[in-house]
Amino acid sequence: MKPIPLKFPVSSNRSRSDSSDGSRLVNLFANILPDSSDGPKAVLYGTPGTTLFATLPTWPVLAMIEMGDKLYAVTATHLYQVEWYGAFTDLGPVTLTGSRVSIAANGIQTVFVDGAKGYYYSVSGGLHEFTGDGWYPASTVTFQDGYFIFNRAGTGQFFISNLLDITFDATMWATAEQAPDDTACVISDKRVLWIFGKESGEIWYDSGNSLFPFERVAGTFIEVGIMSPYTAARIGGSVFWLASDGSVYRTNGYTPQKVSTEAVEYSINTPLIGDAFAYTYSEEGHQFYVLTIPNKNLTWVYDVTAQLWHERSHFQFGRHISNCFCRLSKYGLNLVGDFQNGNIYVMNMDSYTDDGTPIKREAIFPQLHAGAQGATMYSLEIEMEPSGQGSSSPQVMLQWSDDRKRTWSKERWKPLGSVGEYGRRAKWGPLGYFIRRNVKFTVTDPIKVVINGAFAEYG
Repeated sequence: MKPIPLKFPVSSNRSRSDSSDGSRLVNLFANILPDSSDGPKAVLYGTPGTTLFATLPTWPVLAMIEMGDKLYAVTATHLYQVEWYGAFTDLGPVTLTGSRVSIAANGIQTVFVDGAKGYYYSVSGGLHEFTGDGWYPASTVTFQDGYFIFNRAGTGQFFISNLLDITFDATMWATAEQAPDDTACVISDKRVLWIFGKESGEIWYDSGNSLFPFERVAGTFIEVGIMSPYTAARIGGSVFWLASDGSVYRTNGYTPQKVSTEAVEYSINTPLIGDAFAYTYSEEGHQFYVLTIPNKNLTWVYDVTAQLWHERSHFQFGRHISNCFCRLSKYGLNLVGDFQNGNIYVMNMDSYTDDGTPIKREAIFPQLHAGAQGATMYSLEIEMEPSGQGSSSPQVMLQWSDDRKRTWSKERWKPLGSVGEYGRRAKWGPLGYFIRRNVKFTVTDPIKVVINGAFAEYG
């Protein structure tokens, strides 16, 4: 009997309905290979791990930004400058009470806000808190065309700094005009200013008007607002955000386009997602929108390149440990700050643990149907490419469920061969009678994980 390739799980599909295919990817994502004679083929890659870059003496790490080849990191009580090799300098105390911080820079000055207070820093002028006329509490800040732009918390307004400066003119503000809800978020992308309220959004541009430089783009109106202002992030020529209707959208020109699936929306469905946040990054040809719901200890990731969703988690905490992200471009480092301490990590595909903690990688394959008469599964095998550091004899674990994932079989572990061996297959069998079956493979060893395929003999 010839082994039959199993249909690959290319996206997490857990949902309310038991009739869904049941596939799930945790700390794995699908890479869709070019068309071949057999059609498109999917390969599963392990998500990046983290290695320690720096440990700040205060925490948590709320925001980071690159300016002048330096990393600037904000915690609840201090601002730090961090060198490319991890050494840091304390630039002064701050008092931030919000759980999230928004940050922007113009190449000379860095500005950050938390909804109650705001601060600015420059190498020549040092660290200062915003005060005086023209400054108002803001939860988000962005930069465009020489202006820092802020939402004015608790109002329908947004306001701007003076040109190429961090001073303010009390007359330099405007009101989102189309809907009466408060302005919650401002974000600039491709020299267009997106202004989101809780229930709606607007698009503005720099017209150069001397009285106030920004004007609304005529005929544009976004009929969905933003659930949490810190979920707005840009990549690939689009802005992504978690909308007030519980869906994730991206901009397509001036039009919102929903990208979330039923599974994503079902899993994050809760009235307490105002603390949600997101960041974006690129690695090895993929662009990712990383959305975390702290209240549910849940991290969903949208692969913009493949247009597919997967989940990321920490072995201990459920959600991913990243609390913010910054690309240190000159040195090619993707950096994330920890949500529970002062650690900053390098995040990359060649790290196979989370700073020494195992990463649990789980793939649940789409449900296999044997027909009304059922069948016996004589064998099941998985083909992987284990390599890298860590375990000298990595293993893969198999479980299966014949009742739509309500219960799972006992764990069955198989070796994958020594580190450095390629194209290795682990094989189990016989595995009994079934009508419908989901199979789950789990890897926790600190190795490079590439799953090329799974095969079953049944009849």
